[in-house]
Amino acid sequence: MAISFPVRLGRRLSDLREKRGLSQTQLADMAEIGRAHLSQIENGAVAARIDTLYAIAQALEMKLEEMFRGF
Repeated sequence: MAISFPVRLGRRLSDLREKRGLSQTQLADMAEIGRAHLSQIENGAVAARIDTLYAIAQALEMKLEEMFRGF
């Protein structure tokens, strides 16, 4: 069975966050979103809005398109 896009994106975000040594709380604070919402995004439970993804990318100091590399 194929893995859904929200799950793949969530795994990618979790990996990027962990590589930078950030907790969910730290990244959520930096992106000005709730920690529970970030958790739902990372678990693929919700599809993030583009403005939320942009805020996360900014917090990770990367361009939005870099998030999608390697998909």
